This record gives sequence, structure tokens and C-alpha cells, in this order.
Amino acid sequence: MFRERIRQAYSRLSPNKKKVADFLMEFHHDAAFMTASQLARHLNVDVATVVRFAQDIGYAGYPALAREVQSLVKGELKAAHEFAAGKAKAESLFVKIMLEERENIEQSLMNIPADTVQQVVAILKAAKNIYIIAQGEALDLARFFTTRLRLQGLQVETLSGDSVILALALSGLTADDVVVGLGHSKFAVETAGAIRFARERGAKTVGLVSTHASPVAHVAESVILCPSKSMTPVLSFGSMASVMDAILQMIVLEQPDKAAEQQANFEQTYIELVKEQRENFVALEKDIARAG
Repeated sequence: MFRERIRQAYSRLSPNKKKVADFLMEFHHDAAFMTASQLARHLNVDVATVVRFAQDIGYAGYPALAREVQSLVKGELKAAHEFAAGKAKAESLFVKIMLEERENIEQSLMNIPADTVQQVVAILKAAKNIYIIAQGEALDLARFFTTRLRLQGLQVETLSGDSVILALALSGLTADDVVVGLGHSKFAVETAGAIRFARERGAKTVGLVSTHASPVAHVAESVILCPSKSMTPVLSFGSMASVMDAILQMIVLEQPDKAAEQQANFEQTYIELVKEQRENFVALEKDIARAG
């Protein structure tokens, strides 16, 4: 698929070729039926740059690349038509927003290869340690994912993009570890740097990204697209949270006995902790009463 070829070649591309790559990744619907000259004019680059770009990522020429992009768009349009059969009417702002969230999830379904998700599930289950790295508002989503994976008995830690924190946590990385980077925008530079470092150390890497323009998408081995289209300047987390939940549910379904055991252990531990806290509060209350 052209996106995978672009990801693999991206670091070697010239700045002008990266412009072509970024446009194809982000606006493939617009690019699908452009000729090489039209695309070059739109991006203000030479036609030769477009042609050489196609060749650099493994195509005989731009027409071969364009045919693959067109095939993807036709498939997406067909899928969209099928989804639209039961489409609700956007009678309120809330419904409009929820329909857009549904569209983000539908785009995920159409663009995420099933074998990629299965591979991610397998490496998470087999990992000795899992580090989930995020920046800014995505950090809370990383913590959510961490907590849910811990409930399945996995050794997981959330890390911010702070270089000191990353250095302390990742200094002992091995090939048995997995580093997951959340690229919720194209500004996740520190997260991408940590992913690149992890790959160099031999660890497995996963990128959950809301856009192919995210720097995380350019460096992670396995990339899962979680579109964040929104009616406002505030990007949506809906599809990324849904993808995280789907990954978690797959882990649970593949090891139901272990999941049940982990849930039982969690519940028993919680009950014991609450009981102890209750006893401590009662003792404290008596001490306060005596002191009064």
C-alpha cells in the first residue's frame, strides 16, 4: 500500500518530495485524480519531483501510484455508501458531533489493516515492559490506556515527553520491551524522538496517530491511524480511545481465564484496601472524639 511505502521511505526523501508525501497521506481524496503536472502545480514543485517521488517509493512512475490511490478512494466511497444506509439525521449540534465521531471511527475501520492490529495485540501480550509515551492533552489518554492494560496483568508505565523522565525510564530498554507513542497531532516531536531511540535499542514500537503527518507515524514500526476530525479547532480523541478499547478487548478475549483472574484479584485487593481505610478512619474518629 502506498502509505506504507511512504512511511518506510520518508526519512530519505528531500524536502520537496516530503511535500508530495504529506499531501498524499493527508489529502489522498484530492490527489487521487490529479495528474503529475496538476499535483506538482498544486504543491509548487517540479513535475520531475513528483515522478521521482513515485519511483523512490517503489513505483514504475506516477501513473502506477495514482492508480493505487484511486483504488483506495473508490473502496472508501463504497464503504461510506454502505455506512450511509442507516445514517441518522443531524437534527441537533450534539447529533452532528456524534456523527462526525462515527465518521472518524469508520475511517479507522477502513484504513487499519486487521493484521496490523493483531500484530500489536500480540507484541503487547508478549512484552516484558510496556511504555506509553504522550505529550500535552494526550497524556491523560495514555494514562487511561495504561490503567486498563495493567488490569490485564501487563507491566505498563506512562511517560511524558520530558527528556529526563524518558532517559530514566528508557535507559534499560531491551528487545523484550514495547514502546507505544501517541501522536495526537503533528507536534509530538519529543514522543517521536523517544520512539526512534527505542527502535535503535531494539525495542518494538507502536504508534497510535490521529494523522499521518504526525512525526510518530514516520518512525514507529507499527502504525494505527485514529482520525481526529472535528467541527472545532479542538481535535477529537474519540477514535483513538475506541481503538485503545478495541485492542484491550482483543487482549481480554484472547486470554479470558487470565482476564477473569486479574479482575478477581483487583476486586479483592480493592475490598481489602477499603476495609483497612475504613478501620483507620474509625480509629481516627475515636481519637478526635477523645481529644475533644
